[in-house]
Amino acid sequence: MLHPLGHAEFAGTPCSVATMRAWARHLLNGKVANTALDDVVLLLSEVVTNSVVHSDSGRTAGGSVTVCLGLGGGMVHAEVIDDGSEASLPFVRATGLDSDGGRGLFLVEAMAAGWGVHHDTEAGTAVWFRVAADGAGTFPT
Repeated sequence: MLHPLGHAEFAGTPCSVATMRAWARHLLNGKVANTALDDVVLLLSEVVTNSVVHSDSGRTAGGSVTVCLGLGGGMVHAEVIDDGSEASLPFVRATGLDSDGGRGLFLVEAMAAGWGVHHDTEAGTAVWFRVAADGAGTFPT
């Protein structure tokens, strides 16, 4: 059973990523292992940045990104909802070694216990992922 911890709406601007990180860290602190906390904050940073850069949330005045966090079944569940895009849906990109970007969903795929995308033409796009709350199964260092 998923127990919601909180949700917050952030402006669709690059500076909102740092604000979201602080919010998520505060919300999860003491509820999950430190390694899980770090992983969730990193992956949220990647997904929110993608929303700001690639969706209408960052391309239109007043665009926003909503982040929802919950705990259940030993997992942290995170969801990022943006205004969507007429041009594309989120996907894992093939990137070159010298590429400056394009690794956000690659990291999500590599580090999360599960993830997915849901798109609705009216509601926007949601990217969700789960990370073990005890920090097990984190990306090797």
